[in-house]
Amino acid sequence: MVRRLRRTKKNQKYDYNRNRKRLNIKDRLNGRVKCPEIRKEYDKNKVPAKNIREMGLAYNVNRAIPIPNVKRQMKLMERELNNAKPPPAATTGGDASDSEETTAVPIATEQTVKKPRKPAPKQHVADQLEQEANEFNGIRYKLPRPQVRQIMMMVDRYGFNYAEMAKDRRNYEQETWRQFRAKVRRFLRIPAQCTPYLERKGWLDCDMTDATDPRWKEYGTDDEA
Repeated sequence: MVRRLRRTKKNQKYDYNRNRKRLNIKDRLNGRVKCPEIRKEYDKNKVPAKNIREMGLAYNVNRAIPIPNVKRQMKLMERELNNAKPPPAATTGGDASDSEETTAVPIATEQTVKKPRKPAPKQHVADQLEQEANEFNGIRYKLPRPQVRQIMMMVDRYGFNYAEMAKDRRNYEQETWRQFRAKVRRFLRIPAQCTPYLERKGWLDCDMTDATDPRWKEYGTDDEA
């Protein structure tokens, strides 16, 4: 063992071509903050945990939303039940009013007594992120191009008759009419892909929700009128 360690130390060589100062600076860097809201309010003189805490965010998710521990919950329940039990009434001495006063006083537990939490100094960062997360940014999902070409070809041939689409000889995947219906409806919900097709067909100004229009009537479905 000693000989092997000596041999490994002997074979190690110092790399003179590396800039050690630059490597140490690179190791100390934690990376660039990608979120612009956090990067704007980030203080480089403070540690990351304090920075995130001051913005009203959680630095450690496991502490903020811990996994429930059954043993700990059972211990807390036993402690609450033991504290909630009234003390036994005295048999000798003392009036009834004294016993009522002793039993009426509630015992404060860890969960009942909670200090009011102070708002974070930079709480507006968390509020801004929550507001942006609740906003609807549109549908980012897109269908693959071969699937879009197949849908446009089927609609050109059969309209919205999904039963005939399933019988088509080019239905190589042996898809059912329900799968074709889901594909077509998903395609019509993506404006970036369906708008050029509807413009070419001259259906851009039509109302898709109008059931009386024969162009939008669906055939071979379980929900047709």
